[in-house]
Amino acid sequence: MLIIGAGFGGLAMAHALDRIGVDDYLVVEKADAVGGTWRDNHYPGAACDVPSHLYSLSFAPKPDWSRLFPRQAEIRAHIEQISAGWIARSRIRFGWALRSMHWNEQAQRWRVQNTQGECFDARFVVTAMGGLHVPNWPDIPGRESFAGAHCHTARWDHGIAFAGKRVGVIGTGTSAIQVIPELANDADTLHVFQRTPAWVLPRPDFAIPRLVQRALAAIPPLRLALRGALYLHLETLSLTLLRPWTAFWARAMARRHLRRQVQDPAMRTVLQAHYPIGCKRIALSSDYYPALNRDNVQLHTTDITAIEAEGVRLRDGRLIELDALAYATGFRPMDVLAGIDVIGCQDRSLTEHWSLRPRTSNGMAVAGFPNLFFVLGPNTALGHNSVLYMIESQVRHIAKLMRRLRRDHKTRIETTAAAETRFLQRIDRAFPRTAWAGGCRSWYIDAHGHNIALWVGPSWMYRLRTAWPGGDEYRIS
Repeated sequence: MLIIGAGFGGLAMAHALDRIGVDDYLVVEKADAVGGTWRDNHYPGAACDVPSHLYSLSFAPKPDWSRLFPRQAEIRAHIEQISAGWIARSRIRFGWALRSMHWNEQAQRWRVQNTQGECFDARFVVTAMGGLHVPNWPDIPGRESFAGAHCHTARWDHGIAFAGKRVGVIGTGTSAIQVIPELANDADTLHVFQRTPAWVLPRPDFAIPRLVQRALAAIPPLRLALRGALYLHLETLSLTLLRPWTAFWARAMARRHLRRQVQDPAMRTVLQAHYPIGCKRIALSSDYYPALNRDNVQLHTTDITAIEAEGVRLRDGRLIELDALAYATGFRPMDVLAGIDVIGCQDRSLTEHWSLRPRTSNGMAVAGFPNLFFVLGPNTALGHNSVLYMIESQVRHIAKLMRRLRRDHKTRIETTAAAETRFLQRIDRAFPRTAWAGGCRSWYIDAHGHNIALWVGPSWMYRLRTAWPGGDEYRIS
């Protein structure tokens, strides 16, 4: 088996294979280090918005998290620590960037090629390439003409000196809300360009005392109880938060947070979101609004019409002169496979198969593409809980299929078009009743209004759905 990607998903898949005794696998990684999302997103202030003791794989607990909400450096160090064994066993090969995958019907294998022309013939392939690392560069005229230093939060350039400069940040989503307070500390003047205000809730972050860390390490049931309590807390909140008519408590909390931290009524007006809370990912921050209140920070809500050599041109004709520009404009999760040819049975292209909308069975398998699985494929991301729970649900599902194939001496497995249809119908029935369908623009929804990213419903329902691979979901031969 070939596993593509050495982030949380790829490592979880490798561990699942080890558990069932499969030893003929290799993990390939395009970069020179493990880490995935947490290797690529290293902008100042980068942190997770899921509590740390829930944001770890179940087989690799970390009792000594330093904070309730982990920072990027600590998460990356944790991934590097748990990957050390696979690296020592030469199970991970770095600098291996995928270019194409072609199914060979005669050999019943995938011919997988990298950008240097090196090939592997693999019986099975699992792609664990993640979705939050391909930058979404805004389509603004003149973007390439800017003469100053610039970077994207997903491609942060630590060589840029922001201190004492006129700095601009385009975007006010979750990444922007983390980086803006950091840049405000250094910049002479920080210009924040907002298209749509975000719903912001307080971030109850704090350092975890060493005594608590030692107790969690010494008493594993205590750590498991904490992990379970955090999981149930987020799942319970989602039952109300993701229904627009029951999210009044979250709206009230966010508005109270805004009133407490922003005294100027005019500024509060432009910072107040008017779409249903939860329609976009809710931001957690206790230092974003105070950063906007600083004397050296200016918030601009007028539309950007162009980027010029000297700075940003607004619709009212003003030119905001800048020395450096940071794009905090999110990701393009469906572009993870952009430029990569994936050809299945009868020369069927995955790009063409997904031209109208990504179609999968449970977000993991595609009809016409045998022996190929996706970790965190379409409609399996979460907007309310730890995505690692979904990853572990998926790798357990795939491992059970592998064990079944070995038991029955079979070598080919393929999902059915009917299974794809059932999964999409389940997503589409549930989606309109959620806050995500509230009419705002987000990376969850494509240009046609389809939910292409999120699992809709409690995460435990997904685990139940995938716990026992059904006989009618796959054709095995």
